[in-house]
Amino acid sequence: MSSDQTVAAPRGQQKVFDAWSKRLRGRSFITCEDIDIPAINRELAYISLLACEDGEFRFRLAGTGLQQIFGGEARGKATGDVDACRGGLMWSELAARCMLRATPVSGITNLSDGSVHFWLRLPLSSNGVEADMVLCHDRYLPPEALADPDRAAQSVDMSLRLDLVAA
Repeated sequence: MSSDQTVAAPRGQQKVFDAWSKRLRGRSFITCEDIDIPAINRELAYISLLACEDGEFRFRLAGTGLQQIFGGEARGKATGDVDACRGGLMWSELAARCMLRATPVSGITNLSDGSVHFWLRLPLSSNGVEADMVLCHDRYLPPEALADPDRAAQSVDMSLRLDLVAA
């Protein structure tokens, strides 16, 4: 269920949106080649690419920060085959809206376990002619993210750092 409360998204999500916006060049979508990797490098773990194939969305790419949420590698899987995505409007209906209308869609969803899902869907094109993919940014954060999404995101980021894990 999406939240109607006014909560700022984590700064990383704004960075992804800004990097996407800067590459529009008068279009309503960017191409895969337009993705500015250096501008979003700190958010790559939370980026996924969805392609619409035979009426369903399939992961072309899913960042390492999503693997724990998704229960493993999602690349090649349909969104309906990933438990965390099943039933989530942001993975089906709202991703389709983003792609078909070639317009960004974002929101915050409070999950049943108390965590908070900050999500962003941006239209993307594989061929430069039409939006046929969706660039996604998803942050699954603990409940305290509603008070300070940046601090919660930073804490999650630190937990993913392999160089900080004691041997």
